[in-house]
Amino acid sequence: MGLGNPGVQYQNNRHNFGFMVLEKYAESKGLSFRSGGKPYLWAEDTVRTAQGNTAICLCLPLTYMNKSGIAARRALKQFGLDISDLIVIYDDIDLPLGKIRLRKQGSPGGHKGIQSISDSLNSQDFPRLRLGIGPQDDGVPAEEFVLDDFRKSDRQTVESVLSLSLKLIHDYLSNDFDSVMNRYNSTDLYKPLTGAA
Repeated sequence: MGLGNPGVQYQNNRHNFGFMVLEKYAESKGLSFRSGGKPYLWAEDTVRTAQGNTAICLCLPLTYMNKSGIAARRALKQFGLDISDLIVIYDDIDLPLGKIRLRKQGSPGGHKGIQSISDSLNSQDFPRLRLGIGPQDDGVPAEEFVLDDFRKSDRQTVESVLSLSLKLIHDYLSNDFDSVMNRYNSTDLYKPLTGAA
């Protein structure tokens, strides 16, 4: 599940980093998202892993960020999945842009989408992939900063994070969690682009 807000006006916001990962994944595989009257868009894929073919579901909540838990609960129920089958991909203002962190569980850390999922599932024990969007601009409240678009100067780094996230997803499906975490959590993809606003 990638977190974000539905609607064209939000599509390039920092808060939609989770959406961007799954949209890039779908584009790379020629997949289309469908609604079917659910509180989320979803697409299915079959991934060839070390253990054989693995079916996965990509899920984009339509509930807006602060109610992401509604979509998470419904999706797990629809597909007959356990909370341990869920991995949530989302933006993290406390991590610098270009850094990612894979975790087995943890507190919401002030992220309202993760708080909503934790509340709806009555648990914080689900894997998550945090994508850095910091540091926050001086004098700009966090709620405004996350709803601003990425700067042009950030685009190269954003694309690198998206590409690496797709590799991580495949490795996550094929390998031991700790080995994947150790491989990716030290990554820093930040590439400043001079002369761009």
